[in-house]
Amino acid sequence: MEKIDLATPVEKAARLLSTMNLDVFDVYAAYSRSLSIDILGRGIKEARSRTDLGIGVRAYKNKGLGVAFSQSLEPEDVEKTVHRAVGFARAAQPDPYFKGIPGPSEARDVPDLCDREIIDLTLEEAGGLAKRMIDAVEAVQPGAMYRGGMGVGYSRSYLVTSTGVSVEMEKTSVSTFIAPTYRRGDDVGSSYEYDYAVSLAEIDFDEVGRRAAEKALEQFGSRRVESGTLPIILTPDSTSSLIFGLVSAISGESAVKGRTFASGCLGKQIAPQILEIYDDGTIPGAIASSPYDGEGVPRRFTKVVGEGTILTFLHNSYSAGIAGVETTGHARRGYRGYVGAGPTNIKVKPGDSSLDEMVSETRRGVLVTSASFIPNMVSGEFSSTIDEGFLIEGGEKKHPVKNLMAGGHILAMYKNIELISKEGRTIGKGHFFPSIKISQIKLAGK
Repeated sequence: MEKIDLATPVEKAARLLSTMNLDVFDVYAAYSRSLSIDILGRGIKEARSRTDLGIGVRAYKNKGLGVAFSQSLEPEDVEKTVHRAVGFARAAQPDPYFKGIPGPSEARDVPDLCDREIIDLTLEEAGGLAKRMIDAVEAVQPGAMYRGGMGVGYSRSYLVTSTGVSVEMEKTSVSTFIAPTYRRGDDVGSSYEYDYAVSLAEIDFDEVGRRAAEKALEQFGSRRVESGTLPIILTPDSTSSLIFGLVSAISGESAVKGRTFASGCLGKQIAPQILEIYDDGTIPGAIASSPYDGEGVPRRFTKVVGEGTILTFLHNSYSAGIAGVETTGHARRGYRGYVGAGPTNIKVKPGDSSLDEMVSETRRGVLVTSASFIPNMVSGEFSSTIDEGFLIEGGEKKHPVKNLMAGGHILAMYKNIELISKEGRTIGKGHFFPSIKISQIKLAGK
């Protein structure tokens, strides 16, 4: 693979900026390469290779921000980008919320984030891995129609700031997904399976295909159920959307400026004491790990929710300045200039129950194996189709359900958490989600 020099243009831009009488500035360059395989119908539809390259400059003068970027690293284009950013900064209105950008800090090494096998992978080899998933589905039962695909990526970035930060990072990733659909007359069985990781060796493409087929076959014979207020049990894939719906709402500028449903929840108990949520960007080999965040601040372990209480928002330096606290090392950025904030590896503390115990103790309810509970970020309201699930009657899992909707407010779901399982699913070596029982929720069926 071609080696792209990011350091020379970044350092050139930084030297030029240092002569321009600015308050602070930073320069960020990034290179990425990705391979994508699309699956549709009976097999592979399309294979694509994409590269992206660019350099971005942020310049501050009298608290006014100027941003410019270029997708060329040629010296004359770097100079033009610098002059554009500085011109914008001098013309910009002061931002009363801006407090500064971080200085240098030493981060501990986070190993196993880059896989040579991914870097060297060809499109033909990637297609072969995608076909393995299809073959694994067909081995369980042939004749499915498919959606899905796989992708691998390699990225490298370099950041320099006027405050002394100088950070270079690189990482690889792989993701895979397959959704088979079977038909038996008018009956349909459809489901999906997925996985993602930092290295190819961590993905079992045959297992992903096999599980997708087995789950799809379980969906035959689905029936409608009566509307009502019932308990639901979320399996880990559904739990993940519930958790990410919250942590997204307590991240960055929107959270501290009162623009999300969770903006007023800092320090408040939103769930029973059994709920604890952690964020850790330092796990070796994990999908969302890195030594530093997008501003060159070391990643760290953060307890986000403790005993049901929101303990902290997830900050970059800007949102931390508004809140009057230190950044938590959750900045996200690309070379186009915007710096946001968001979670890394999310773990939910296991509870004391097993999934089987949750089901057996439920007189009537729904086991939700696939649904999204991501709410409206402003109101917190959600209305979600339960894409896959099973009726529970008399403590036993019965037939799959169809045409079932769940609705309400996400904070009501958190308030109604009753049990958390001791087992769960680890995804990408970093995320961990157990099953969660919600004591009641409004369901709309027949």
